[in-house]
Amino acid sequence: MIGQGKVRVFPRPLKKIIRERTQEFGHERFGFPSPRRFQGPPRTSHIGPYRQFIGEEAQSGLGKLAFAFLWLLVFAIPWEDAVTISGFGTSARLIGIAAMGLGAFAIVETGRVRRPAPAHIIMALFVLMAAASYMWSLFPEGTLVQVFSYVQLLTMVWLIWELAPRPRGQIRLMQAYILGTIVSAVDTVYLYLSHQESVYQRYAGAKLDANDLGLIMALSIPISYYLLIRTSGRQSWIYRLHLVLAGTTVLLTASRGATLASIVALMIVPLTHARLTSRQRFVVFLTVFLLVCGALAFVPSTSWDRLSTVPNEFARGTFTGRTVIWKAGWEIFRDHPLLGIGANAFRLVVSRILAEPIRLDQTVLPSAPPAHNTFLSVLVEQGVIGFALFCALLVILALSLKQMPSFPQTLWIVCLGVWVVGASSLTWEMRKATWFFFGLLIAQSGCMAPRLRTRGYAATLSEARLGPLHTPRSSESTV
Repeated sequence: MIGQGKVRVFPRPLKKIIRERTQEFGHERFGFPSPRRFQGPPRTSHIGPYRQFIGEEAQSGLGKLAFAFLWLLVFAIPWEDAVTISGFGTSARLIGIAAMGLGAFAIVETGRVRRPAPAHIIMALFVLMAAASYMWSLFPEGTLVQVFSYVQLLTMVWLIWELAPRPRGQIRLMQAYILGTIVSAVDTVYLYLSHQESVYQRYAGAKLDANDLGLIMALSIPISYYLLIRTSGRQSWIYRLHLVLAGTTVLLTASRGATLASIVALMIVPLTHARLTSRQRFVVFLTVFLLVCGALAFVPSTSWDRLSTVPNEFARGTFTGRTVIWKAGWEIFRDHPLLGIGANAFRLVVSRILAEPIRLDQTVLPSAPPAHNTFLSVLVEQGVIGFALFCALLVILALSLKQMPSFPQTLWIVCLGVWVVGASSLTWEMRKATWFFFGLLIAQSGCMAPRLRTRGYAATLSEARLGPLHTPRSSESTV
């Protein structure tokens, strides 16, 4: 390691690995500058961050198989209702069980478990609170079903943390979600062309509710834009096609909440446009042009008419009866403020207040209205304590964005904004898409924190021994 008066900090293969890992997010404009060479061997206590930064241990065959099933699970989320198994549930549930089993074996094989992030702890406490609500639930059977679903969702988040600890795996999961939304979008366009309405003058593929499908698509827009910017060649046309299909699908669903969420999603364009290269600006312009053409060619006038009622609904409307449900939910909360009425009990209890008929022997409660607001649903069902945990989770997710470079940080700020707007008119606290995006955000912030600490240590040590580093302007993160 020492020869001819020179000191090598690491052997050459290790430095090559570091350089490759820093470029996994694409061009350095959107990732991390390459690590600076500094003199003086680090102490043993400082090697840990480098090992975590490098991620030098490759997955085993079992780990790769578990990740493949996790990829399939994410791919199936946007169209999970399209294929159902009688007496069992959706196809996504079957894939999820297989992914959980293989993931557990893969973790046992490695003999190590990653230290959970603070957001994981808050998630686990939220699930425990939902499970504890069984003791005072006004609908214990429904609470038990929802707790089981929460445990599965929490396991999916943990699998993302364990099986996709590095950017390459996280990008693949993003791609899986985008490909899944293309399936739903193509089915939606097919239903429109064949004049098969899901509800009156509205179209939604994959047997999904039109409002849910609209938000699923809205969440995919900033992700697809992110992948488009960092991709070149033929693969970039997949994301252009997806953005056109996603925008057209949102308009075909005629979901006003999803349309507002999509407007928030499109804010990622002006937030990053000023720092794009000329080629990237042309790519964005071409994609927007194709989106406008697709909207004009496929979206019927009935969708535009429904979307045009948004200002009137804000001024003096009921948001299709949602305000009536919200008032009833608030009355329930006032009677059970601390602990709530139990997970999954909102629909049953509010149907009594609204004097709507309901039969408890039904596995599905079609006559019982959902909360149509994620925050109100959590507040009513789990009280102030559960609501505080849910809000704490959102705050921790927002604070974790500080550990990211500016372009991924902008991506996730927009994604959180899209989710908040969309979830304000939908009951999405137990949707797979919600937990997938939260889990992916935790995984990305977790893998970037060691990188920034490693980079900071290198700069600090170099400055102490050699003076401040003069970083070339071209190597700085510009987005």
